[in-house]
Amino acid sequence: MEKYQYHIFSPYRVCPLGAHVDHQHGLVTGFAIDKGVDLYFDVRGQMEDGRCDPHVHLESRTFEGTVDFDIDAPSQVKEGHWGDYARGAKYALRKRFELKRGIDGVIQGSLPVGGLSSSAAVLIAYVMAFAKANDITLQPFEVVKIASEAEREYIGLNNGLLDQACIALGKKNGLLFLDCDSNDWRIIKRNPDMPEFEIGIFFSGLTRSLVNSDYNLRVYECKTAA
Repeated sequence: MEKYQYHIFSPYRVCPLGAHVDHQHGLVTGFAIDKGVDLYFDVRGQMEDGRCDPHVHLESRTFEGTVDFDIDAPSQVKEGHWGDYARGAKYALRKRFELKRGIDGVIQGSLPVGGLSSSAAVLIAYVMAFAKANDITLQPFEVVKIASEAEREYIGLNNGLLDQACIALGKKNGLLFLDCDSNDWRIIKRNPDMPEFEIGIFFSGLTRSLVNSDYNLRVYECKTAA
């Protein structure tokens, strides 16, 4: 991808303890791995009238078709297309910042589609790319909250913060510990005497979506009833 000026790598995550406990404001742990999503992009320049070019054009090495929209316009209704994640990132960012400049980019994943919080990795990549294009500086936990908000309010998955936090806050040779009630977090460093280990990740060949699933509806009912 040498033709692109910028590259964002957004890793997948593994959760040893606490999966789905984040919805209930519990204690969770997790860490990022060396597989993930790569987003290569260029920032658009000026138009003939001197204004920033707001157009976003995206291609995927995993899915068919292209995605086109203007970053300074209100978010469109979901299309049930891989481009919804880019629109979701725009939606959450526009609630906080003025977006004027778009990007041209291509995105690809290093593992089969689904699992390991690939949706969170994709959203974080788009959030960081759009922020870069518009000279917006985000703190790591801001990225977590914006990406989570995009997935909850635009994509429609009522998730917690675990997936995004593992990706945005994780450190090499460290385990993220996150209190989902207070949002306090810390990195537990690997003990130097800890033996080497390997993690096995298996792809079943089956895919599923949590959006509109019974799980997603149960979480939503539990959260709103509290």
